[in-house]
Amino acid sequence: MERYQAGNRVTGVINNITDLGIFVTLPNKHSGLVHHGDFGNNWPRERRQYKVGQEVRVVVVHIDKGRFNLSITRVNDPKLIDHDNQFSDVKPAEFDQVLNKTAKDAKKEIAKLKQVLTEN
Repeated sequence: MERYQAGNRVTGVINNITDLGIFVTLPNKHSGLVHHGDFGNNWPRERRQYKVGQEVRVVVVHIDKGRFNLSITRVNDPKLIDHDNQFSDVKPAEFDQVLNKTAKDAKKEIAKLKQVLTEN
C-alpha cells in the first residue's frame, strides 16, 4: 500500500467536479479534494478546463483522518517538499555533480532502449 505524505506529487484521475471542487482518485484507491479555493476567484472559469476521467498532477497539501487535501495550483511550490523526490535534499554545491550523474545514467538507459528497439 502506497503511503502518502504532505508534499508528494501524484498523478490522479478526476472522478467528480462539483461546486466544492475537484475530486481526484489517486493510485491505490485513495482519493482527495482539490477545493475550489485552490483556484481563488477563478473557480467558475477554471472548472470548465477539467473533465471527469482526465489525468491531473496534484500535490498532497494535508492529510487529516484519511482525508486528502490536494492542490493543482501548488504542484510547483518549492515550500511543499516532496520527500520521495531524490533531488529534494541536494545542496546547491552538489547540484552540478548530481545533474551530471543523472544525465550519464539517462544516456545509459537510452542506449539500452535503443538496443532493444533495434533487436526487435
